[in-house]
Amino acid sequence: MAPGEGTINDASILSLRCFAAVVETQNFSAAARQLRVAPSSVTKGIQLLERAVGVALFHRTTRRMTVTEAGARFYEQCVSILTQLDSATAAMAAEKALGGNLRITVPPSFASAILGPHLPAFLRLHPAMSIDVIVTSDTPDLIAGRIDVAVVVQDEPSTKLTHLMLATCPRVLCASPDYIGRHGMPREPADLVRHHCMSSRFSDLAETWHFHRDDRQESMRVSSTLLSSSGELLRHACINGGGIANLYSFHVRDDLESGRLVRVLPDYVPRAKTIYAVIPHRQILRPQTKAFLGFVSGLVASALGEEATASLAPQLERMAVQSTSRRSGNRAGPDKAAKARIESRT
Repeated sequence: MAPGEGTINDASILSLRCFAAVVETQNFSAAARQLRVAPSSVTKGIQLLERAVGVALFHRTTRRMTVTEAGARFYEQCVSILTQLDSATAAMAAEKALGGNLRITVPPSFASAILGPHLPAFLRLHPAMSIDVIVTSDTPDLIAGRIDVAVVVQDEPSTKLTHLMLATCPRVLCASPDYIGRHGMPREPADLVRHHCMSSRFSDLAETWHFHRDDRQESMRVSSTLLSSSGELLRHACINGGGIANLYSFHVRDDLESGRLVRVLPDYVPRAKTIYAVIPHRQILRPQTKAFLGFVSGLVASALGEEATASLAPQLERMAVQSTSRRSGNRAGPDKAAKARIESRT
């Protein structure tokens, strides 16, 4: 057989399964019964495969059939390929079949701007799942509240529970064109004392706004005319001329692009925060939780850009390694203690 008469693309996955089955059973008819196909399909599959790889995979005589040396080597690779394919298929089926309830908490701005519009897509991916979404700016007691994931936006985690970094979250000062037309545009942070400022109630922004310009840090105490725990309320008040608001960039991106809002003090960058996903247990990560984390990570990347987004996979991998090490250490402890007791008796 001349090499190159076919390509591997001419052979199907069934051809690989036929080849593996024939090697294992040493018989075309037995392979056909194992695969539940016609013997002619097995014969055709082997012919396609031999034409594709350009070598004979079997020695055939009227009395017996044996695999060639090249066929034996190819069999090892073939089994590896089929195993990986079956594992990937099983993983996809398991992911699609994820069921049960997932309870999560998210901040109001994140809920309205990032998660809310896309939750139906997640539920379409996992039709057997249901989600309980609690919208709050607080970091709840995950254990007592049976929370699977808490998404928080903070300077740093306020809990000792396991947290995964999703992204750096920039903030922006903004106001409506109408407000700027009536009150003028501030030139520097000190000008904010003469303006109506609007802030989140339960944060350090209620009293002080922090900026950096080049390498210089600057802080400005503000007297807020409107405080609220709802970022969406602040956004609407800002759009309707209520004053200058210090909001997350993802929350007002569309408003800035459309002109409903304009940036204030663009040379002074408000101090960014970080989006974390907090989970209750390092050792136990439910498949539903893992699927949701991957989904949310993609949403954050779309909203803030890849450059601001942290890679989730290495963090999950490190978490798994640390958990395994901890369990191994726990197992090793009693063994060492038992050994010490035995030695002390001898």
